[in-house]
Amino acid sequence: MQLTDKVAIITGGGRGIGRAIAIAYAAEGARVVIAARSKAQLDEVVTEIAAQGGEALAVPTDLRIRAEVEALVQKTVDRFGRIDILVNNAGINPRGLFLNATDEEWEQGWQINVMGVVHCCRAALPIMQQQGSGNIINVGSGMGQVGHANLSIYCASKAALHGLTQAIAEEVWQDGIIANVLIPGPVKTELSKPAWESEESFRAKSDPWKQPEQVVASALFLATQSPATGMTGQILSIMRRNSP
Repeated sequence: MQLTDKVAIITGGGRGIGRAIAIAYAAEGARVVIAARSKAQLDEVVTEIAAQGGEALAVPTDLRIRAEVEALVQKTVDRFGRIDILVNNAGINPRGLFLNATDEEWEQGWQINVMGVVHCCRAALPIMQQQGSGNIINVGSGMGQVGHANLSIYCASKAALHGLTQAIAEEVWQDGIIANVLIPGPVKTELSKPAWESEESFRAKSDPWKQPEQVVASALFLATQSPATGMTGQILSIMRRNSP
């Protein structure tokens, strides 16, 4: 198994891409800590992982609150003694015209999509530095590379996340820590439901939308990278499923 004895924290682990990554990492031998605001969803994932012989810990966490994120990291270390992989997957996707977006919507989008990642990295990096190793995977978006109408908050926050990841990568590579971005492409999740339900392509054979499980192989690839591979500060973008 590729991740035997590794310890991974995965935010947004109660559903969608985060859930799929958590289950896959556990199947590869990792001890998994999943965080999200919904305890019920987290408990379901832990039960599923346990049924398959894996080990997981659910820690309900509001990533906007730095103290809760620090508690998440501390509970992980108390239970498993280390943090090898941090997957910052949680996010929200506010939709609407730029001129109609409220200050509250901008604040919430920034707090979850950017500051949630900042809080997680701030809390986990000192542990990784003490170990002399660590792997940060931030789930980005193609909309952080090319802006789209009606998605200004999401586009801006994901662009910020990409730059943040590369800045962190340059600062910590000498500590044996790498940081990369995973752009999963269009995936059918609750977050993206308004888009894939409305697209004609969703009902066509050329449907570009993937299931969360189709992101797993790339997430595993990044989780097995190390400073020895030289892969850090990179953006790994998964092509659309049916692309030629």
